[in-house]
Amino acid sequence: MLFFPKPYPQETLLSFIYRVAIEHEMGNLDWIFELILREISIYLKPEEVNRLKGDKLKFVAKFLGLTLEEAEDLTVCKYFERYHIDVRNESKNTVFLYKKTRFCPLCLKDGVYQRKSWISCHSIMCTEHSVMLNDRCYICKNIPNAKSIILDKCLNCNNILSNSPLKLNFPNKFIEYQQVIDHLLEKDSLSFSHPWINNHGTFIETLDFLALWAAKLIPRVDLSIFKYNLNYEGTVLERNHLKNFRTVEQTACLFTYVFNIITNWPNEFEIFIRNSEISSARSLQSFIKYGIPRIINTPLWEVSKAFTNYVAIKKGNLAGNQYVRSDEVRFLYPKFNGGIVNSPQVKSQKINVLNSSIIVIDKVELDIFMDKFEKSYNKEELRAIWGTSAKATFAILNAGLIDRAFYFKSGSVYNWVIPKNSINTLKKKLKQASTTNISNPITFNHVAEWIGPDKANFLIKKMLNGSLKFEYKYKLSDSLLDKKDTYYQIKEEIFRLSKKSKVISYRDATFILGVKQSDVQYWISKGRLGRINNHTINGIPFKNFLEFHERFITTLELAFKLNLTVKQATKKYTLGKLISVSGPKFNDGKRLLFIRSHI
Repeated sequence: MLFFPKPYPQETLLSFIYRVAIEHEMGNLDWIFELILREISIYLKPEEVNRLKGDKLKFVAKFLGLTLEEAEDLTVCKYFERYHIDVRNESKNTVFLYKKTRFCPLCLKDGVYQRKSWISCHSIMCTEHSVMLNDRCYICKNIPNAKSIILDKCLNCNNILSNSPLKLNFPNKFIEYQQVIDHLLEKDSLSFSHPWINNHGTFIETLDFLALWAAKLIPRVDLSIFKYNLNYEGTVLERNHLKNFRTVEQTACLFTYVFNIITNWPNEFEIFIRNSEISSARSLQSFIKYGIPRIINTPLWEVSKAFTNYVAIKKGNLAGNQYVRSDEVRFLYPKFNGGIVNSPQVKSQKINVLNSSIIVIDKVELDIFMDKFEKSYNKEELRAIWGTSAKATFAILNAGLIDRAFYFKSGSVYNWVIPKNSINTLKKKLKQASTTNISNPITFNHVAEWIGPDKANFLIKKMLNGSLKFEYKYKLSDSLLDKKDTYYQIKEEIFRLSKKSKVISYRDATFILGVKQSDVQYWISKGRLGRINNHTINGIPFKNFLEFHERFITTLELAFKLNLTVKQATKKYTLGKLISVSGPKFNDGKRLLFIRSHI
């Protein structure tokens, strides 16, 4: 290269490359790309230049006589980073135009180069000359690109772009809006104060989000500004996204409408929702179902919150200043989810908006509730602390043995909220009731498995009231209980419940008798439990079982009665010291039966 010009303020890299081509009197400005390919082996497309970074940009900068910092300042990459925008498809991004450009005729007369604000998808005005930007050749309506700007002519009809008619006399809000856009490009700060928008990225995201939905929800006639001869025509949408290229007229109508909502927050937002409900009910349903939920826990969450307050206060006529929707709860309080509204401890209101049921909760009341229960365990956490099974833990919780513990349903799932101080209190009570020297020890978990985990609550009750001996260990699951004591205490509970229901389950019967269900069914088949129809009831009539129990005693209970182990009791039978009336010796089942009155 023979000449190395310097970049102009706010110039684009593509504009600079074309100016270098002009300095070297290239008949075709695109020849410079062929030169770059030949000299530094980098193939460039014009539309990619303003997005160059890394090694490519480093080599191109050196070729152009620029420092890397100067070249980086000419690209738009830093804006995507600053706005925290992830660009997956550059041709469809909504921040910078991909191939096309806008221009100010007066600026072109002052200096022929492309300004960054001209490729901003959000730009509508030249604030220096107070004229609206052009985006077409006024003769043939062709849309210009960077090369058109550098040559100052339409590449289709050769019309001089700087001679384009000026669009003057627009409202101050157009200039105010453009000043904010220009400030974003020139400075690393916002040029206006706002209740919750405090950075570049949030402003751009809010602008685009509201513009997307305004295009769907607001009639064209309400977006048009007829006083200034601006008609909102055509579409700015490509499926469910904003197009990369929107005409200046479309951008002016749509984005100044949205800018007015942002600068008069939240009053204008509420008017926007109210108008949408009247004019575009179906699209508003989509906004409620898809648009609002997607911005929860994002920088745009305040839009969702404003919508919730509108629904609660304006539609639901509720008192208070701030409300939370049920689908926001899990983001505010990670230990909980929206199902908390199904709990009687939380007061919620269901409000219908266009066939959508929106459940809202007063945030002040919810905060008070969370202060109480934020320090809590869920069921799985409590299981880990206790070392107990899911069923045993549920039985204890469901019996109301934990002070202030409650559950709420989320679908078919029960979500338990168990205050930590309530668990600590229970632990202290168990420690106080604990004893030592358990004569026939068995762990809590083995007992729960033996009697059935659904009866674990009986164990806790009896441990607390002193009727069941136990030695408390670090984990509840490892605590030691007296096996004989446990047997008789649980047997008493089973008899009490079975007397009420008039039926004893096979599970309870096998526990009391210390045999398998097949053994019980064998004795039923032999008539030892009287006449029973196994197909008509789910268990055994308690009357029949009680008569059997009063007449016979099995090896298990016999061992307890004689203070022996089952093995010792069986040995006494083998030695002839105990006489059975059934069992293998009589070819009468696999288990021994003894006459209770003979023991």
